[in-house]
Amino acid sequence: MTDARLTLRFLGTGGSFGVPMLACPCAVCASPDSRDKRLRTSALVTVNDQRLLIDASPDLRAQGIEHGVNRVDAVLFTHDHADHVGGIDDLRAYNLRQDGKLSCYGDARTLAAIQSRFDYIFSSRPALGSRPQLDLCEINGPFTLWGQEITPLQVMHGEQPITGYRIGDLAYITDASSLPEETVAAVRGVNVLALNALRHEPHPLHLSLDEAIEMARRIGAKRTYFMHLGHELEHEGTSRLLPEGIKLAYDGLKIEA
Repeated sequence: MTDARLTLRFLGTGGSFGVPMLACPCAVCASPDSRDKRLRTSALVTVNDQRLLIDASPDLRAQGIEHGVNRVDAVLFTHDHADHVGGIDDLRAYNLRQDGKLSCYGDARTLAAIQSRFDYIFSSRPALGSRPQLDLCEINGPFTLWGQEITPLQVMHGEQPITGYRIGDLAYITDASSLPEETVAAVRGVNVLALNALRHEPHPLHLSLDEAIEMARRIGAKRTYFMHLGHELEHEGTSRLLPEGIKLAYDGLKIEA
């Protein structure tokens, strides 16, 4: 594995509703703290100056404008839920700017869902307007991009297996409700762990805050950042509850991995 230069920027750190949530009068949704404004979860990893997008959230256009994402060289998909693939059509802007297809990586289930849900993208019929040009690449094990090995990680999202990723000394795991032991072993001791933590109360599909803290302790990363945060978790107050080495991520946060 090469010693690539890695940076991680959180483009969005919210759950499927985002924060503020529509029609919600709660204190977090009304918070003036910019760290409590959360678009749907997505991230940009820079690998030796190549830009790797993780998931295409419904907020992709706004995220790209806000954070100056002027190029995307490949996409990793974690799973096929709407808050992680809903922005796929906006990838066509990068096709137009870069004059080429985008390689998109995911497991078989995710890619099949993308082909079904966005069937117009893959139609052989001539298109009157632009549409994304995507090269879907099924993941069957570790693979290499730009000299950097990327290892897919099995994650359980309720009863559905989805995909996390280890990229060098960075592990990115979202929408987990539990992790198989082999996944914990594969990421133990990484420099940076990005992990989901939805709310205080248990949830059948996502780690709660306490569950995420316990999982972070088991993994033992040097630095852990919680993401996919719901509107029950106010940034400042929740941060005071976290052990040393664990922080809440926020939209726009950029870290060296």
